[in-house]
Amino acid sequence: MTDDGTTTGPTDASGLTGDAAPISSLLPAFGFTADQMETDANVAAWREAVATLFEVDELAAGEPGPFRADISSYAMGPALIGLSRASGQRFRRTAETIARSGVDHIILQLYLRGGYDGIAGTRPMRVRAGDICLFDLAQTLETKATAFENVTLVVPRPMFGTHLLRVDDLHGLVLPGSSVIARLLAGHLTALFEFAPRMTLDECQSVVEGTVSLLAACLRNELERGDADADHTVAASPSLMRIRRYIEAGLAREDLSANSIAAHFGLSRASLYRLFAPVGGIADYIRSRRLHRAFFDLANSGARGPRISEVARRWQLGTDAHFTRSFKAAYGITPRAAREAALLGLQRGTDGAGSATISRWMREIAPPRAE
Repeated sequence: MTDDGTTTGPTDASGLTGDAAPISSLLPAFGFTADQMETDANVAAWREAVATLFEVDELAAGEPGPFRADISSYAMGPALIGLSRASGQRFRRTAETIARSGVDHIILQLYLRGGYDGIAGTRPMRVRAGDICLFDLAQTLETKATAFENVTLVVPRPMFGTHLLRVDDLHGLVLPGSSVIARLLAGHLTALFEFAPRMTLDECQSVVEGTVSLLAACLRNELERGDADADHTVAASPSLMRIRRYIEAGLAREDLSANSIAAHFGLSRASLYRLFAPVGGIADYIRSRRLHRAFFDLANSGARGPRISEVARRWQLGTDAHFTRSFKAAYGITPRAAREAALLGLQRGTDGAGSATISRWMREIAPPRAE
């Protein structure tokens, strides 16, 4: 523990006993405790820790005491897990925040105490103690939380993408604490955090892979059950996942189309359209995935990154004017604004005052920024 209350090395927060693994083989840990910090330092540490995820304000508004926040977190190889306690506040993630952070992850939170009301994209949310909620960090949100305690798991999008077709639909999904699925996953998440202080780097890879597989299986059921009009057998079919992977690998190809995909897989156009009907159709799916790639090309590029017109050509998104219109319709900001926000985030990331441990961890498990 440093003088400012920040934990910089592995600690056994779970209180478990037994033979300890060598310190060098345990998971990297980070945290701080309000009891060991002045209020101003605690606020600054909290803002810095969550900056990659959210903009926060209205800290402890209307509460009798000063703002307080504690964090205990672990870098589990390809994922992050942490326990947070904090006073009430407003959380926001705008298109500018997304571009500035340059990270593309899925967040799953188990609320142990407190909750919030808000909106994820266009989806209203209401979360209370015991509920599990999910956010897609490529989409916007705004929530107003009471004082809370939660367990948070951060997973790079591609880990879910290998299991789920409709990863975007996870944004704003809430699993009620009264449901069997939520209780099952709550037990797993709390156990994961409990054992993280004793887990070795060698062990965490298989543990995280197993965790994502379990989550994906449960979430797939929730997504399909919530779509009364979907053909559940088709939506979960292995053939659809194979086509999706083929599309992801070929997004930069000029000849990628419904015709070429149908021919490659020996399907009729009608069959291909039926497969992608639950996600808005094949053409819209390809366009949205290309725009997603373009957004993060801009968000992950430095001053010497590709020109905006080059990004549009790379992902087959038409003329500069057409690309700008499509991009703004999808994200609410222009490609130029996204690039400017990304440059601001890159500048902050190289500034010692903005080099938060959690932010650095998230960038390390995300695709690297283009030079």
